[in-house]
Amino acid sequence: MPLEREAETYRREVGRLLAEGHAGRHVLIKGDEIVSIWDTQRDALQAGRDQFELEDIAVVKIDPRDPERLRLIDARKASNQCPA
Repeated sequence: MPLEREAETYRREVGRLLAEGHAGRHVLIKGDEIVSIWDTQRDALQAGRDQFELEDIAVVKIDPRDPERLRLIDARKASNQCPA
């Protein structure tokens, strides 16, 4: 899946990013790495294009609701899985 690694990187790092006070900012992610954090989506996208040109990148707004949302998604997935 495209951007799967970037999505997992955000999932892994969102708690730390929030703890560091980055709520509402935009994180630039390439693969397993948080590349940089920006105040605007436009600045993050520009930095990503400048550095990675047309390679896949992700820019995500850091939302304080995300840890709970991700927990609920994980719980729903677990409850929908059939026992082996």
